[in-house]
Amino acid sequence: MANALFNRHRTASALVGGLVILVCVLIAWGLARFAADQLVANRSARLLFEERSVATRLAHGTVHTVNQDLMLIRGIPQVLAQIEQIQDAAGSIAAHPLTEMPHDKVRQTLLTNPALKPVNELLRAAQLYFGADLVWLGTPDGVTVASSDAYTTNPLIGDNYGDRGYFNTAVLGGAGQQYVIGRKTGLPGIYFTAPVYRDGLLVGVMVVKLGLRRLAHWVDSGASFVTDTNGVIVLANDPTFTGLAVPGAEVFKLTRAERRHLYQQEDFTVVPIEDYDLAPGTPALLQNSIDDEEGDHNTRLVRVRPDNQPYLLETEPSADSELVIYTMNEAPTLGSLSIERRRYAALVFALLLSSAGALWLLVRYLRREKLQLTDTLAKNAALEHEVKYDALTGALSRGHFLKRLRAEVAQADSTEVPTCVILVDLDHFKQINDTWGHALGDTVLATFVRLCHDSLREDDICGRLGGEEFAIILSGATEARALEAAERLREAARTARINVDGRQVQFTISAGVAQWHAGDDDNAWLRRADAALYLAKSRGRDCCARESDLRVLTRGGS
Repeated sequence: MANALFNRHRTASALVGGLVILVCVLIAWGLARFAADQLVANRSARLLFEERSVATRLAHGTVHTVNQDLMLIRGIPQVLAQIEQIQDAAGSIAAHPLTEMPHDKVRQTLLTNPALKPVNELLRAAQLYFGADLVWLGTPDGVTVASSDAYTTNPLIGDNYGDRGYFNTAVLGGAGQQYVIGRKTGLPGIYFTAPVYRDGLLVGVMVVKLGLRRLAHWVDSGASFVTDTNGVIVLANDPTFTGLAVPGAEVFKLTRAERRHLYQQEDFTVVPIEDYDLAPGTPALLQNSIDDEEGDHNTRLVRVRPDNQPYLLETEPSADSELVIYTMNEAPTLGSLSIERRRYAALVFALLLSSAGALWLLVRYLRREKLQLTDTLAKNAALEHEVKYDALTGALSRGHFLKRLRAEVAQADSTEVPTCVILVDLDHFKQINDTWGHALGDTVLATFVRLCHDSLREDDICGRLGGEEFAIILSGATEARALEAAERLREAARTARINVDGRQVQFTISAGVAQWHAGDDDNAWLRRADAALYLAKSRGRDCCARESDLRVLTRGGS
């Protein structure tokens, strides 16, 4: 009996001990999972936030590029519409309606019209100069009377495009823009139009077609793409996306006839993009890190079937709302989230079961690593600031400014946006140092840089080349606009006052302005600005000169 009671007691104790151990293991496992989730969340949230910041900067850069390109392209038909020769030709044809004549007779009549031959040649030259696919002139009722392809086997002349939306917009007096599949070529493109007037009357419409291959730089990052107002993808980094439609696109609300008219197809496949489902148990901190706290940016976490790779998707319309730019950049942090969670859970679980001391050492190690990483990042940031900026004035250092100047040369060469550089020298700066001391000279230099920030645009770039010589990059400015900016800066410097022991110290500057020309490198550009600066000094200082002034002097024999 006693042995039976003893055995039952041992069995009960073993069961209780086993239950305690099981409960402890479950608690340890729960704590390990919780700790693993926190470790993954903190690390991944930080990395994902950085990835989203990069994606946002890339998105804004892409949208800025698209808006700048569209602004330039929209100006092409408007410039052509102002040419008197085109206005006269359109006026002479508009007085004789062509819509009642057979197509072949209309084409033959227009091709043999001697007044239209120079217009065809002009449009051909405009096509080559602006890099367009087609340029043509139509009557207000839609008949093409002159075209850049007039001398090909099957020109547009005689064809009627009055049913196109972009054409009707110009007829109503606006600047048209529309993505359409070419009726004759079958190739997609964006069409830009402008009305042609003569003596206040509408006499024609100027049309420019730009092929999408010329706009491929809009989507050269990630899996980015561009849609038209109907949600049809017109341009994509992944060519398989082209011609697809985004979910809920307006194109699905059009009739089949309208789709066929615009896109030469009736059925559209939805692009294989859907919201990214975070794995079960993903910490809330990581889930909430995708959205901007102020809601300024429309950022979504999506995936592309079938590989389900996560992407950060930003959506923003162009300035004229005719296009919508979708920038997609990979988010590799999420791809390794589940693996890292399991690894951390196993590690923490083992540490919890081994000893509390080992866990304490691990937490201490991770804290030290985090502090070291923060300290390293802070030191790197401080070092980067010292390399980029002049310690005395806060302007860009010579090396970083020249790097930015070379980047501006590359951008100007690819976009043809006018860009100018201003070379500035403080007049009689050695005399200021000798009279008032180097400390005041340093104050004058810092004051000049402050005047640059106050007088110039926020995105203008100021750098110190050495001593009292500075340079300023004005992106998007012509020589005339840059000269205005230089004069404004010169006047601000001349009226500035620096108090020294109750006395007012003044200083003046001389400036040379040079605009970037095709074929220039950074050295040639700076040399021309330096020559203009030398001219300004030769005129008595406290003045500004342009490189074009040098050409005038050269032609005048001086």
